[in-house]
Amino acid sequence: MMHPIRALVLIAPSLLAGCFAGGSDRTAQAAPEWAQQIPDAPVALAVFKEKREIVVLRQGVPRETVPVRLGQAPEGHKRRQGDNRTPEGVYRVCQVKPSKYRSFVWISYPNREDAKQALRDGRLSRAEYDRIIASLDSGYCPPADTSLGGLVGIHGDNEEPPRKYNWTQGCIATINNRDLDRLASLVKPGTPVAIFP
Repeated sequence: MMHPIRALVLIAPSLLAGCFAGGSDRTAQAAPEWAQQIPDAPVALAVFKEKREIVVLRQGVPRETVPVRLGQAPEGHKRRQGDNRTPEGVYRVCQVKPSKYRSFVWISYPNREDAKQALRDGRLSRAEYDRIIASLDSGYCPPADTSLGGLVGIHGDNEEPPRKYNWTQGCIATINNRDLDRLASLVKPGTPVAIFP
C-alpha cells in the first residue's frame, strides 16, 4: 500500500495543472451564473457597481479583479445626460484611445435597448434615436450629444493620490493606472462589457 503523502505528491501536479490551465478550458474553474449574461468572447469585462470592481473574464471564466470608482450618483441606470450615473446593461468596447486620464476605453452606451426604451418613454427624439442606431449599425461609437448622454467608458484617475470616492460623470475609473494599462491592452473594439447594479 502506498503511503498517503507519497500518493498526494504523485497526483498533485495533475490537480495543479487543472487549476492553472489556460485557454478555453471552462472546466478548470466553473463560470459563475452571472457570466452567462455576457456574450461569449475570448476576453470580457464585468463591472459590479455595488462592489466597485471590474472582473476580467477569459473564455467566460473570471481571472482577475480591478477596483474602480463610478459616477457621482452610482445608484440606478443612466437615464439622461448629466445625471452622473454609470449605466447598467450589456455593452461593447467601441474604441480605445489616449485621454487626459491616460487611456479611454469607450463603451457603446447608449445601446439599442437604452435607445428603444428612451424613445418609448419620450426621453429621446426620433432623430436622436435614428442617429444612435445608425452609429451602432455602422460599428461606430454612439453619439455623445443626445439627451441620453454618452462618451461613457473606463479610464484612469489623474490625481495623486487617487480619489477614494465616486467622482466621475458616469464613467468607470480605475484607482491604479497600471490596472488601466492592463485593461486597455486586453480589450479591443467588440469586447463585451456587462455592467451590473
